[in-house]
Amino acid sequence: MHHNRSLDEALYPGTVRRRFLKGLGANSVGQILNLATRVLLPPLFLGAWGADAYGEWLVLSSFVAYLSLTDLGGQQYIVNRLTQAYAQQDFSLFRRVLHTGLAIFLFMPTAVFLLFTSAILIVPPESILPILKTDHQIVVWVLAILAFQFVFSLPQGILLGIYRAVGLLPRGAMLANLIQFLQLALMAAALWLGSGMVLIAGLQMLPYPLVALIAVWDLNRRFPQFSLLSLKGAEYSTGLAFVKPSLHFLSIQITQTFSIQGMILVVAAALPPIQVVVFSTTRTMVASMRQLLALIAITAWPEMTRLDAQQDVDGLYTLFRAVLRSSLLLAAVLASIFHFFGATIYHLWLGGEVEYEQVIMDLFLVYFLQLVFWLTCSYLLASTNRHHTLSKILLAASALTIVLALVGGRYFGLQGVIIGMIVGDLILPFWCVPYLLNRYQARFSLPFFLKETAAVIVGVTSIIFLPWLAPITFLLLLSWWIASLLPIATLERS
Repeated sequence: MHHNRSLDEALYPGTVRRRFLKGLGANSVGQILNLATRVLLPPLFLGAWGADAYGEWLVLSSFVAYLSLTDLGGQQYIVNRLTQAYAQQDFSLFRRVLHTGLAIFLFMPTAVFLLFTSAILIVPPESILPILKTDHQIVVWVLAILAFQFVFSLPQGILLGIYRAVGLLPRGAMLANLIQFLQLALMAAALWLGSGMVLIAGLQMLPYPLVALIAVWDLNRRFPQFSLLSLKGAEYSTGLAFVKPSLHFLSIQITQTFSIQGMILVVAAALPPIQVVVFSTTRTMVASMRQLLALIAITAWPEMTRLDAQQDVDGLYTLFRAVLRSSLLLAAVLASIFHFFGATIYHLWLGGEVEYEQVIMDLFLVYFLQLVFWLTCSYLLASTNRHHTLSKILLAASALTIVLALVGGRYFGLQGVIIGMIVGDLILPFWCVPYLLNRYQARFSLPFFLKETAAVIVGVTSIIFLPWLAPITFLLLLSWWIASLLPIATLERS
């Protein structure tokens, strides 16, 4: 079944390629701002307050960050539903989903905020947190202000999700970037002037209501048919229907957090502290590559949701193949760079404080290449709300990987930990996630995946064992990648 292209042209701005490239640019700006925040703010905090006070600020802000889990995975599901409804031009359904989502995310964070502030007024936070230097009143004010930002940030996730749903992802991403930029600029200026914790907390919170107001004004002006300032379309039954699929998204988020933190605990339990440092620092380098690659699939997410809703099988196949090849090609390039130049990068970063281990890096790169493959496949399942079984597989895989890594660490040291991670991935998600894709759409078959991965496996192997072939190999991989982009031209007016 093919959709009406003239209606699409009226509904969506520009072409698929243009929307994707602009979205990729906007998301990349977000990554740069995130990196700038991590690099620039810590020295300013230390200079203004000293190590003890900054340490206590980190404890307080980390404690409040758990309130973001009150989202319960609902934002991703609701934005997917909005994207589907808009693609099918079902504006009545769009309003019901939007109004119900906003009603939930206005009520729930407010209720949680009131409960949280009541709790910290009754139970002194210092009794459960390692706070020794900061005054009690300041602690309460900081926690309350930081918690208040979630009253705005959670409904704002739905507001910015509307931009994704209607093909304006770059605009929504830039508004999210504006929050990060304002936080960075305001907090840096205040710390430079030597401001205290309460003011810094206020400045961290302030951009949320400001950007929420901008988004409401802009969306209401562009799309009056959504009746954004009214919640008349909210329905109790629609809200109940959100619960189960939203919790599956939450399960995926918790599983990822559990895996990241759990592996550190595994290494710490099985090996000496210096091995924990080697594991953590090497994994950080590899994780930075994964975050970079994730931008490709995340930017394509709303387009995949739209094509699925319109039952455009050919368009979805073409777009996903381009996303998969782009991710695999970039992964191959980055893995090759880190294999040959990882030691130099590592020493430049850490100044020779920690000894570099080539075997550990190479094992992590094998894990990284596996992860990129099945993770890219999982984004298609998540973008089309087919994530029910996926969430269970990832939970089981996380537990299995931790057990295998613990056993590997006991018998074979740090190499055994990473081999355990590789084997855990191969046993479950590496083949289960593509299998789920095949169940969803028969064209994503075993021959399809063998064809898409063979070029990268052969390419990376030849580069590592025959480095003099690297220029020819990269040219061949580049032509293979370009071949997947050419059919995108057929989507240009979809």
